[in-house]
Amino acid sequence: MKKIGVLIPTFNIEYSADFLHGIYDYFSDKDVSVIYAQTKLPHSTVGVYDYQYWSSAELLFSQEIDALIVASGVYCAGVPQDEFEAELNKFGRRPIISAAIPLKLSNTYAVLAGCKKSYNDVVAHLKNEHGCKSFAFLSAAATNSVEAIERLESFKEAMAANKLKFNEKYIFEGKFTDFDAEAALKKVLKKKSDVQFDAMVCANDMMAIGFYRVMEELGVSIPDDVKVVGFDDSQFANCSNPRLSTINQNIYGQGYTCAQTAFDVLNGKDVPHVQYADLTTKFRQSCGCIPLDCEEQIYHNVEGKTIREDAEQVTRLNQYMNNLDEHNNIIILLDILKSANTMRQFYYNLKHIIHLCYMEDMVINLFPIPIYMDANEDIIIPEKMEMAMFSDIVRNNEEFNPQKKFNPSKVIFSEPSLDNTVGQYVLHPIFSGETIYGYLICKINQNKFAEYSIYLKIIINAITSSIEYTNKLMEAERLTDKYTEIKEDNVNLSIQSKTDELTGILNRRGFYEFGQRTLDIIQEMEHAGIVFYADMDNLKKINDTYGHDAGDKAIKILADILKRVFRLNDVVGRLSGDEFGIVAPGMVIEHVPLIRKKIDETCKKESKLQKLPYTITVSVGYATLEKSSMLKQLMAEADVMLYKEKRKKHGRR
Repeated sequence: MKKIGVLIPTFNIEYSADFLHGIYDYFSDKDVSVIYAQTKLPHSTVGVYDYQYWSSAELLFSQEIDALIVASGVYCAGVPQDEFEAELNKFGRRPIISAAIPLKLSNTYAVLAGCKKSYNDVVAHLKNEHGCKSFAFLSAAATNSVEAIERLESFKEAMAANKLKFNEKYIFEGKFTDFDAEAALKKVLKKKSDVQFDAMVCANDMMAIGFYRVMEELGVSIPDDVKVVGFDDSQFANCSNPRLSTINQNIYGQGYTCAQTAFDVLNGKDVPHVQYADLTTKFRQSCGCIPLDCEEQIYHNVEGKTIREDAEQVTRLNQYMNNLDEHNNIIILLDILKSANTMRQFYYNLKHIIHLCYMEDMVINLFPIPIYMDANEDIIIPEKMEMAMFSDIVRNNEEFNPQKKFNPSKVIFSEPSLDNTVGQYVLHPIFSGETIYGYLICKINQNKFAEYSIYLKIIINAITSSIEYTNKLMEAERLTDKYTEIKEDNVNLSIQSKTDELTGILNRRGFYEFGQRTLDIIQEMEHAGIVFYADMDNLKKINDTYGHDAGDKAIKILADILKRVFRLNDVVGRLSGDEFGIVAPGMVIEHVPLIRKKIDETCKKESKLQKLPYTITVSVGYATLEKSSMLKQLMAEADVMLYKEKRKKHGRR
């Protein structure tokens, strides 16, 4: 049986709902497994831990996946296309079906929204039906999105085709958001008389909403003074005031065609590498086609015919805005998970969770050792994973701790009974903060993707809490069962990856991992603690005068000094070059002057003992745990104090 992966940054935007519904509906009666993953953007820090979601993409690059469907247009609105293609290149020569953007990779297919004809229809309509002569355009080309650039160029071509002169000063950069559009417009349009154009065409509906707000402030009437047309036919378009004329790019149809393309390619059919979805132009109130006092859900098409809005779309809008049942489910889910302190307790509740969240089964797989993830690093998926638990409420089959090990780069479904089961699935990484523990995969029976996003976020938070609480219990009882058994090669590999080669102490990654863990423990126990940031003085001068070998020797000596000055339970690491970090649990602020003095004295003594032609000196900043619970934030606070100390030293010189 074929397995198809679907990559999309988020389930929680309207585009995603339409696109995923199209895919879901096509595959609803097909003999395949479909696995959906919301991944955010690679290395994203928009949300504090957004970068953790990308591990879902890495898992879907598994050898077990036969084809990928990718919402490329959404990804490339946030990251350069070449960078995104470099990530997808890991999928090899297996087929990739791209939505909205043709990718420069082997064996790719594209389903595009050809907007040239639609923009020509819009410009011709505004000119011929409404007498517009001066046009402005709200662009998003500054995002470097292929779609945004294509829309701008298509609009310019439409202006030329309709023998209209376009003034470049009437291009405003809105970057696809209402707030950016509003800010760009306000820089130029200060008063009503500054609005010298009579038509505004926007590269998406959200920017049109930003334009609405600016015109309202200036006292400009829509559509009497300015006609407005958007792009997307979002839910905002039909509930705005006035209702927005726009271009529906048939996102549902694009998803449906992407799914059909993937299915046909995997079944050996000859499929065009580029296909275009049909677009629909809808002229509503904002261009003057529908009277402002009309409350009917209607629009005019390109031929001027009056068309009634799709009843399903209107119904979905009401459901999207007023789904109280989902809110109630979330409350129940939170109550269920409140009692799941340990992993076994979570397992006992799993069947109830699955039923409540419109699922049929769930598998939870964990890495042998949790992985610390920095936003700037690529995740490397271990070759060994283990199933923690599984529950299938349809077949009444469940297991806890079955000791099933597998290689996730080769196998997605660790539970054999699912491997050849037709259905649609969501894959989600299990992470807490900067630590990723594994992933879960669940079979869904509805297309409630936005709701699944919320349910799964709540569920993974409960799983990570259960893991951490269970581990603490086991450590306290000194248990040595399989949860704490780690293969010797895994231990060595873990140590090597977190140890600085030059000094033998923790490297940056190891320091932040063990340091944060130490902070979590001491703050949980309400103990005191100090975080230090130490920086050697004059390393450049030592390198320039005595050579880089001498500089390396000085760094090694300083690392040894810090290990001796601080206690065995303090976490000491080399961050980079001559910079060091220390987490000192239990230390109070009154001890800081003594520590600084001891470091200075030990540096002088060791420099003399080693017969160095210079004396090692160090600047030290610090922060107390009152500042933050996050090590990175505390280190930033300590760095500020370190900088002040260095300035004092320079002043004394």
